Amino acid sequence: MTPHRRRPILVAIKVLIATGLLAWVLSGVHWQDYVVATNGRSYAVLTERPATADRPGELEVTKGLLWWRRSRTASAGEFQPIPGTSRVRRPGFATTVANVKLPLLTAAFAVYLANMVVISMRWWVLLGVVDIHISPWEAVRLSFLGAYFSTVVPGTVSGDFVKAYYAGKHTPAKAAALVSVFMDRAMGLAELTVIASVMLTVVYWAQWAPPETLRLPAILLAVLVAMLVAAFAFLFSPALRHRLRLQRVYNRFPLAGHLAAAGRAIRQYRGNVRRLIEALGITLIGQTLWIGSMVLVGGSRSVAVSWTSYFLYVPLIFTIAAVPLTPGGLGLVEKFFVVFFATGTVSASEVVALALL
Repeated sequence: MTPHRRRPILVAIKVLIATGLLAWVLSGVHWQDYVVATNGRSYAVLTERPATADRPGELEVTKGLLWWRRSRTASAGEFQPIPGTSRVRRPGFATTVANVKLPLLTAAFAVYLANMVVISMRWWVLLGVVDIHISPWEAVRLSFLGAYFSTVVPGTVSGDFVKAYYAGKHTPAKAAALVSVFMDRAMGLAELTVIASVMLTVVYWAQWAPPETLRLPAILLAVLVAMLVAAFAFLFSPALRHRLRLQRVYNRFPLAGHLAAAGRAIRQYRGNVRRLIEALGITLIGQTLWIGSMVLVGGSRSVAVSWTSYFLYVPLIFTIAAVPLTPGGLGLVEKFFVVFFATGTVSASEVVALALL
């Protein structure tokens, strides 16, 4: 099958995976406020009558949809209270979004934009190492364009290749432009894993979370580190490929020709450690701003999640989402947000609202 015919099939598969994952996540979301009975069943709340001195609190609740929908009036004592409180009514998705504190959400948006500008400067530094000279504003513009394509457009050509294409117009060394984007992505992923690993270690030694809750992120981090090391060794180490007899596999890789032509650019990066350290410093600032913007989003909705959880789980989630299974990580990101952030005090509905914001 030719690449031209294979592309629509790959797009369709990615869209199907994203749709399935998102449907799976949303199936556990309560759109209305809800209560949980002592037997574990949940019911949507229609109306609530608060308790008075001579009458216990009551709620009109419903379960089901369309013609099998059933409503009834029940005492508040029939339902489980939210852990740590006496309240039984839990916020659904609509309430969570409606109660957003706009000043904090606006601050989160501003911090996120600052992160985008800072990360664009990292790519600008990396471009300069391979003698591609564009203005800082052009680097910012292309970074926003690449982010748009990565997030919105469902296809096999990600925003990274859009950035490489336009940066390549400024130089005859097209491979160098491609390698600069790869280095930019690699540096971002590597530092995300470092942030998550450091925070995992701190949380474990400080006993800020039960050890059993850290087992899954520890396993995922180990797998991600191994995959990243193996992938970049395979792509950029001819000696390793020769020793493992993987050259034939490498030659079938879609970008093998470009990567082979990029040897000079790789050597330039190896010989300019100072600029790489500078880019790493920029990365740390940018990613701290990025995760900080999510802390502000959580604060705008009073989500009971500690800042350490954001710095542990957000890098892990988005490193996993970098695997191109779905357009923009749609469905994958929301699912892992629910896995890591949903607790007895934070509902899946609140977590999905956080992830979508």
